[in-house]
Amino acid sequence: MAERKLITPRFRITVGDQVFTRGIRVECHSSLREQCSWATLEYDPGYAGLLDLASMAPAQVELGYDGDYDTLLTGYMADGQALGPYRILDDTLFLKRTYVKETFLDCCPQDIIRFGLGRAGIADYRLSDTMYPKKDVVPVPRMNVAELIQEVGRVWGLEASFYFRSGRFFWGTGEEQTLIYVLEEGKNILSFNQWNGGNEIKTIGVPWIHQGERIRIRHRKFDGEALVT
Repeated sequence: MAERKLITPRFRITVGDQVFTRGIRVECHSSLREQCSWATLEYDPGYAGLLDLASMAPAQVELGYDGDYDTLLTGYMADGQALGPYRILDDTLFLKRTYVKETFLDCCPQDIIRFGLGRAGIADYRLSDTMYPKKDVVPVPRMNVAELIQEVGRVWGLEASFYFRSGRFFWGTGEEQTLIYVLEEGKNILSFNQWNGGNEIKTIGVPWIHQGERIRIRHRKFDGEALVT
């Protein structure tokens, strides 16, 4: 288990070679179900005429305490004008912009996913090492690579999640986790709801907990470990 002191969090936004810690409003979203992480940001009017945030400029969103920042999102400026709102999307952007139309022969899921990632220019990835039965023929009509990966799950009957973390793509696996953080009622849990077989937790800012990780929940409605989705 791990404990870290929580005080007032601050955002730090980096776009290209520009760094902002004040005069910004940020919302971050991350979901395994949507297979994409993104952020929206707006700047105070005082920045009018001073910003030049080019489309596809590399961007990073961090949140931290006392100068100790954790990365919430790395990606690229997707769109926005004037004072925004701007949108930052993670590398899923490349999957959705790249289309394929192929017929795969004598293949397993990883073969098709590697092909799609290669077409999208994604070289840093980690795929599940589970051995799945090969299929003789898998025809794929024109679709983007994100849809292709979803199609792989449908064809093989898999529920493997996929996502990007700090520019690395994960499918059916995740980063090795050495610490399990604790969310506890009366300390850092603001509200707790159960619906559709899952748990929805509202907390204070906890930037070092990411999707795909396991956490420990201590609450009168649930006490145990859970996966962040």
